[in-house]
Amino acid sequence: MSPSTTYENVIVTCDITDKKLKEIEKVYKNVSFYPGEKSNDIPKDVLEKVDIWYTNWLGLPKSIGSLNQIPNTKVLQLSSAGANIALSTEIMKTDQARKQIKVCSASGMHVLSIPQYIVANVINLYMKLQIQFHIARTQATWPKRDQVVKECGASGEAFPGNRSVMGKTVGLLGYGHIARETARLFKAFNCKIIAANSKGDRRAEDGYRISGTGDADGSIPDEFYSTNDEKSFSTFLSQCDILVASLPSTPQTTWMITQKHLESLPKGAIFCNVGRGDLVKSEHILNALDSPSSGLWGAILDVTDPEPLTDNHPLFKHSNVIVTPHTSGSFEGYFDSGADILIAQYENLKNGKQPMNIVDPVKGY
Repeated sequence: MSPSTTYENVIVTCDITDKKLKEIEKVYKNVSFYPGEKSNDIPKDVLEKVDIWYTNWLGLPKSIGSLNQIPNTKVLQLSSAGANIALSTEIMKTDQARKQIKVCSASGMHVLSIPQYIVANVINLYMKLQIQFHIARTQATWPKRDQVVKECGASGEAFPGNRSVMGKTVGLLGYGHIARETARLFKAFNCKIIAANSKGDRRAEDGYRISGTGDADGSIPDEFYSTNDEKSFSTFLSQCDILVASLPSTPQTTWMITQKHLESLPKGAIFCNVGRGDLVKSEHILNALDSPSSGLWGAILDVTDPEPLTDNHPLFKHSNVIVTPHTSGSFEGYFDSGADILIAQYENLKNGKQPMNIVDPVKGY
């Protein structure tokens, strides 16, 4: 049985507000709402008719074990930028499912939180705020300047005063939605922006884009470099006062960054990873931070190797490292914002066009 050609029937399993549900109902003809655990008790007749799903990062409910249950499903819209978990379910591993169902990410909506996380924590490190907060909270005392510098250790000795973002070179490893909005924000500090992608080329922004954000035509970076060309990549890294990685986890990106790469950064450099933890080994970060000849001065890690980090891991205790538990992408009204992508998909779908943000199941992004 071939799927129907309509996109009238939607199942929403994310916990969205009544207001957002009504917005979806204005666009799609039949909308069924089964949030949370209710998603495992969806009636058979509703499943047989559904054309498009809106789910969290886990993808289809566990109760869906066969395509025979959802013969008309054509699009799986996720609320996450990553699709690796949704694609790893038994049903989505099959060639038949991958041929029938287009999995679409929520790439583009995280510009509302991750870029501001990056800028904020670069400033935190530059102003030694992570140390000031720690002293004030644990000792309930007014932190003295020399005490702050002392507790920063070698990083404090290297730069005892507060540092300024103004005029720094920000290198964006990967130039998708998150990186483009990060570039726009850092540009306000008169930073030089450079970027690296697989081909080293300037590209227009594609997929879902929130108006007023990002870099639509890719014009913000002064230069682009190729991650597939060793000389080009080395030239890129050698300029990055602030290196921001927002790459997905793929066979090509796994352990892409090494200790040598981090050490080759300019003196006083910050490495920020908001992509996936398997980009670089934790011991490489630690070794580069503590090497006297290294350029790496501080690290901001929202993703780690392993994830979660084990208790008492050295990264938690390093004076010039900020570790957060993969929370940079969370924000107020998260699932409602993801539903905006579902709504935006309708124009393409009704006109017979491909949906936005289709994930290549082989590449994983």
